[in-house]
Amino acid sequence: MLREQRLLFVFLGIAIATLIFTLFPASPAPQHNFADSITYFPIDTQSKFSNPHRLGFGSSNPTGKIPLGLKRKGLRIVVTGGAGFVGSHLVDRLIARGDSVMVVDNFFTGRKENVMHHFGNPNFELIRHDVVEPLLLEVDQIYHLACPASPTNVVGTLNMLGLAKRVGARFLLTSTSEVYGDPLQHPQKETYWGNVNPIG
Repeated sequence: MLREQRLLFVFLGIAIATLIFTLFPASPAPQHNFADSITYFPIDTQSKFSNPHRLGFGSSNPTGKIPLGLKRKGLRIVVTGGAGFVGSHLVDRLIARGDSVMVVDNFFTGRKENVMHHFGNPNFELIRHDVVEPLLLEVDQIYHLACPASPTNVVGTLNMLGLAKRVGARFLLTSTSEVYGDPLQHPQKETYWGNVNPIG
């Protein structure tokens, strides 16, 4: 019986508190129109910087404008192995996005022709360097695509991880069947163990 009375008083207290706070709020909420304090600029759909994701964001605004200051800042990005097939296409996309890209490649498997069309671009830099040797750069992101069989894959990855740690950069490691050496069969099955001599 005592428990039932306690439960009744709890529900009664909640009902009274709800009624009081509903009828007499502590202070009225300030009425502020935030739309007056935001500066807008028109969307230029013909601009080379147009982004379909950005246009989708701006379409929720009835005036078709994006708030000023929401433009993404270009990043400084290192792409190791950027003169290879996959790396050169990644470089194309990053530069088209407006980032500043540094390609680090020793041209062991990559070709200079893959990135030659960016030579006049101020957002592009090509560094002929083997990632087995340490490299000191100030960057925001590292895409590590240099992955032939060891030592490039192992020591190069350790060097790039060390660089990412020193400068606080984000790191993306990619890997292909190149890490298994020159294959004896093409294409390689998932059960293929590779052609790398562990002795050296």
